Amino acid sequence: MPTVDRRTDLLDLAQGMIQERGYNAFSFKDLAARVGIKTASVHYHFPSKGELGLQVMKRYLDQLEECLRTWAELPSETARLRAFVGSYRDTENQGAICLCGSMASDIQTLNAPIHSPINRYLERSEQWVVQCVQAGLESGEFLSTLPPETLAMSLLPSLQGALILSRVQGGGTLLTAVEQSFFASLGVLDERP
Repeated sequence: MPTVDRRTDLLDLAQGMIQERGYNAFSFKDLAARVGIKTASVHYHFPSKGELGLQVMKRYLDQLEECLRTWAELPSETARLRAFVGSYRDTENQGAICLCGSMASDIQTLNAPIHSPINRYLERSEQWVVQCVQAGLESGEFLSTLPPETLAMSLLPSLQGALILSRVQGGGTLLTAVEQSFFASLGVLDERP
């Protein structure tokens, strides 16, 4: 008989609800009903919604770090950056928005401890893009006169915004347009089918 990991189930469910509805649009009662337990059982694992949100965001940051380590093994800066953009496409395909983007939109109502992993996620994402762009410029893989920091600062909000607008439009080509524009700014032609 398989072991039930309620804590992980609750984290998974909370993350999904935040990415679909927003942090302020669900309650412990919603989680309990979905998992088939009492609300008190949710409180057993997470004393408060703030603690649940903090743990969901910390786990998301850990997942980002794991992805960055995996992508670092890819053969080129273009491949690394395409994998990064692809993670946003995967989120779009799930009909969701980035957890960090969703949490950031509710930042004024979140407990202060949650701010740190949100900021760290955004900083780490930007650092990754800057590092990839810088390495690509140094190797000659990319051709751009714009500073890597400027390129990174234009990519991240564009990806976050494209996810939100894609949801409003019921899917579409916004992420593709962001990706094509970004790589064109690096002097990389879109050679994909």
